[in-house]
Amino acid sequence: MPGGARISFSSVDNALSSLKNCQSYINTGMHIASLVAFDLVESFNDVEDVNSMENIMLEYAAMDRELNHYITAVEETVHQIKQEKPENIPDLKNLVKEKFTALESKNNDSDLQRHEKYVYFKDQLKDMRKQCK
Repeated sequence: MPGGARISFSSVDNALSSLKNCQSYINTGMHIASLVAFDLVESFNDVEDVNSMENIMLEYAAMDRELNHYITAVEETVHQIKQEKPENIPDLKNLVKEKFTALESKNNDSDLQRHEKYVYFKDQLKDMRKQCK
């Protein structure tokens, strides 16, 4: 086909839209974990339970990072294919997997400690602990 194969990305766009909706679920989970941790500090000041909530926040931060990497991998791959207009339809799944793996290989656990919502959570937790002493 002259000018490259015509590829419809509508199903990919729909899937991306669904994935982006998942981000709101992660944000909701982080918010709920924060509220539970703050309630624990106010009510019982149980260090072990509060630490568990901190770990849950880190898990949410990891999910958020992974989801963002996957969305980025898909978006970059689709953009690249649209720009190149290849003669043969490439293996989209494999290309996305390669990009995703490259992004994930740069992960560092200390990145999670710098996640915006985790940092905000830690600051609020520290303030609450001061107030509850």
